[in-house]
Amino acid sequence: MLRVEVSEAEQPALPPIDVPDAAFVIGSSPTARVRLPATAARPEHVRVYAGHGTSPPRWRSASANGLVGDGAVFDIGHYRVRVFPAPDGAPATTPQRTESLARELVRSLLGANAAPSLEVERGEHAGAKRALAPPESVLVIGRGDAAGWAIPDADLSKTHAEIRRGWEGVRVIDLGSKNGTRVDRTRVDEAGIELHDGALLELGKLAFRYRDPAEAHLGSSSRPASAATRTMRRAHASPAFYVAVAVAALAVAALIWLVLA
Repeated sequence: MLRVEVSEAEQPALPPIDVPDAAFVIGSSPTARVRLPATAARPEHVRVYAGHGTSPPRWRSASANGLVGDGAVFDIGHYRVRVFPAPDGAPATTPQRTESLARELVRSLLGANAAPSLEVERGEHAGAKRALAPPESVLVIGRGDAAGWAIPDADLSKTHAEIRRGWEGVRVIDLGSKNGTRVDRTRVDEAGIELHDGALLELGKLAFRYRDPAEAHLGSSSRPASAATRTMRRAHASPAFYVAVAVAALAVAALIWLVLA
């Protein structure tokens, strides 16, 4: 297992990424295991190769190569990336955390308004907006005094839902509310649902739009497809879909022939 630690100039290092002993890329490509902003890194800036047997892990860039050994340091733009052996027993970092760290690196490039936020989209309080504090942070939404974002709406419970912004991303958790919590029409329970840029969050009848400028800037290769997208993909994969397309094409051709005849 190798540990990768990324720090920005004059900033403390972000939480480390622990990667199994397999080849991985450090760069700006959406498929890079350690993703940096495109303004600083090439799509494949450094490739790390796994060790095999007695062969230790190695790295290669466009201009040099070497052994990881006890540690290798790469200065990429104004980022410093350290690769070194992870402590024994360290678990592999989840893809969610890797993507979240990539978003955090982009925020400084985007400026003061790069934090993820929630905005009331409809109802009496439409336009009210709240930016989420940096990780690790929690925001409770409700109508009671104990809520971090208190909204005087009768459809909300006193403490209705909790928004957790951590190094694994942003999640919403229902706090046993009377009228329920939904994300893109999917009901939220105490386990919570991860939020992605553009998601519609409904607390009872109150609707919020979740925005994350860093995610919108980077895109997200692993964001789950919506139900509508999955349905469309299944339809496209079905033989009946292609039959329907052929029938429609013949109908259009017949109509053109009748008009010109």
